[in-house]
Amino acid sequence: MRSTRILVALAVLAAVLGVSPALAQETPVAQELTVTAPYPRVAVEAGDQASFNLSVTSPQPTDVALSASGLPEGWVGTFRGGGFEVDGVTAGPTAPELTFDVTVPPETADGTYELIVTAAGGGSTVQLPLQVRVSAQAGGEVTLTPDFPGLRSPAGEAVTFSVELRNDTPTDLQFELESSGPAGWEVTAQPATEAQAATIAVDSGSTAMINVEATSPPRAESGQYTIAVQATAPETEVQAEMIVEIVGSFSLELTTVDQRLSTEVSADGSSELQLVVTNTGTAPVQGVQMSATPPSGWEVSFAEPVIAEIAAGDSVSAIATVTPSDQAIAGDYVITFSAVSEEANSEVDIRTTVNPSTLWGFVGVALIALTLAGLAWVFRRFGRR
Repeated sequence: MRSTRILVALAVLAAVLGVSPALAQETPVAQELTVTAPYPRVAVEAGDQASFNLSVTSPQPTDVALSASGLPEGWVGTFRGGGFEVDGVTAGPTAPELTFDVTVPPETADGTYELIVTAAGGGSTVQLPLQVRVSAQAGGEVTLTPDFPGLRSPAGEAVTFSVELRNDTPTDLQFELESSGPAGWEVTAQPATEAQAATIAVDSGSTAMINVEATSPPRAESGQYTIAVQATAPETEVQAEMIVEIVGSFSLELTTVDQRLSTEVSADGSSELQLVVTNTGTAPVQGVQMSATPPSGWEVSFAEPVIAEIAAGDSVSAIATVTPSDQAIAGDYVITFSAVSEEANSEVDIRTTVNPSTLWGFVGVALIALTLAGLAWVFRRFGRR
């Protein structure tokens, strides 16, 4: 009796809903299978590959078969997931990693091509329309752009350029870096974030910075020099050139004409000392001022107090006149000589020996002569006795 009442109640409910009791008991709940792509329409250059990130979901775990149609002749479509080529996925509430790669032959004419991805599983079949536009301008390009096209530096010093490597292609690329410069230069190119690395990865649509360091030889002549950096990836090669302007190095050396750092002067007069100023740099040095720091009471003057210019590698003589103090006694003294310009300077200490006055020498000789004469007179005057 009770079961009869239940059947009657079900019949009444089915009649109200418009569904037969048998259908209400036997019809299963359909699986809601979905297939989507965040970017269903892409543009590529002929010969490139278009990649679609697919999302396949289902309320319950469902085995889903995948297929593609509408591919033109010569085109190749491949489903990939987990690092493998796949023919299907197990869909669930969370979409598995899945891409649909389409290889476009190089000879493909520009135009728009329609493709369809079909997913079938759990009693459902879903189609996703995709579109590939082939255009010669769609491939993008890779560029190398230095922050400054040219830098200035003295010879022997390092300069560093920051160079932007931009990947505007639809493909992630791994680049090998190479650099070059004039003979005798040291040039290196490295990723700004990875010292000593010779390769750099740049994702599609991203940029990376490269440090290019160039060091000229110490004796490099003034002028402009070109250095280059090159980034190479499969089927891609870009190069950038920078200019380094060498302004020359500035260096002076002050010494004596015979390289001896000692001299002699007389206590009762002036003596000349010949100095030599050499430009050991690679650029001219102008306005070299000659000076000296002598002991107290001494005087030092120069025939040419200012040397207008000394060319790179040249030497110029500087004549100094040294006058000791009236109170100077025989012995050794130190005089510091200097050659100073805005670009460079040099100094040298000269040990100066003061000899007794020549007047006292004459006086001594005279005294000796008088003594001898006196002795001779004495012998002549008193010798007979």
